[in-house]
Amino acid sequence: MMILGNRSYLLILFLISCNSLDNSSKNNTYHFPTISGSTMGTTYTVKYATDIKSNDDIKENKDKIEEILRDINMQMSTYIIDSEISKFNTIKNTEWMTISEDFAFVVKSSFDYYEISNGLYDITVMPLVNLWGFGPDKFSDIPTATDIDSVLVFVDQDLIEIEKNRIRKKDARVQIDLSSIAKGYAVDKIIESLNYDNIFVEIGGEVRGKSNGKIWRVGINTPSIDNISNEIEYVAPITNASIATSGNYRNFYIDEDNRFYHHEINPLTGYPNMSQLVSISVFAETSCMEADGLATALYMMETNDINNFFEETDFEGLMILVEPDMSFKQIVSENFPKN
Repeated sequence: MMILGNRSYLLILFLISCNSLDNSSKNNTYHFPTISGSTMGTTYTVKYATDIKSNDDIKENKDKIEEILRDINMQMSTYIIDSEISKFNTIKNTEWMTISEDFAFVVKSSFDYYEISNGLYDITVMPLVNLWGFGPDKFSDIPTATDIDSVLVFVDQDLIEIEKNRIRKKDARVQIDLSSIAKGYAVDKIIESLNYDNIFVEIGGEVRGKSNGKIWRVGINTPSIDNISNEIEYVAPITNASIATSGNYRNFYIDEDNRFYHHEINPLTGYPNMSQLVSISVFAETSCMEADGLATALYMMETNDINNFFEETDFEGLMILVEPDMSFKQIVSENFPKN
């Protein structure tokens, strides 16, 4: 019997700071409506500052958020059989397929993380994700080396081609998975659509804050599969920035021989990535999609290479490693928001 775990919604818990916003008059008091719901197999939360006290205003924002999320799911969810990505994955030829502008943008962006990681980030990993039981396909058993080798021959991001709003496979067996970047993109779309001066959006642990005075505090969970009580390892204050986290503790299973398997699959070897690194959080002042994609790309890399990346770029990060005694060790880049 396998023990299953899926705690993506516990990856990051956001905490709202106590600092207040300046008000233009004593009668103009900001309040912070919260809108929440389910999407992408997880949950979302949106909190913003407004001086409008109206349930109709909240409902209008809720409808706008739900519409954005429906659109992105219909483009990028592999769990919806008639989504754009599902249609692409089921195509058995190498002909061009016309796709939406958002879908095309996300696919094009994914090539940046593919190049940064030297192929360790690869959206064509979908067949391996299914093989290991972390996708929509029915899972039967742990794959054999032969199973993995048979799939690896068509796992390579260079096997897809995209031009403007068209995409095609160079090998008809190719399938793609955008789950490592779609949530971050959705966060950005909501922030930009609602356009409040002070707003915080979280989807499945990927967060972005926008501020002209509000400090949003993001609590990063202790990366333990036993963290049922949602303990916090680190609290990061942010204003106009994003934080996204990748780790091996939120979507996993343990087989009858007590072997641990998680959803972060190495597309070069075909096996779940195994290292001391159990969690990495990326801080970005650009976009949540950027932080989301980089968190997955960097998680697959060696610790020294990750440190070099943070030293050579404007991005910051928090790595959490597990020690032999099962305690956790933090490695924090120089300008990551202070705990």
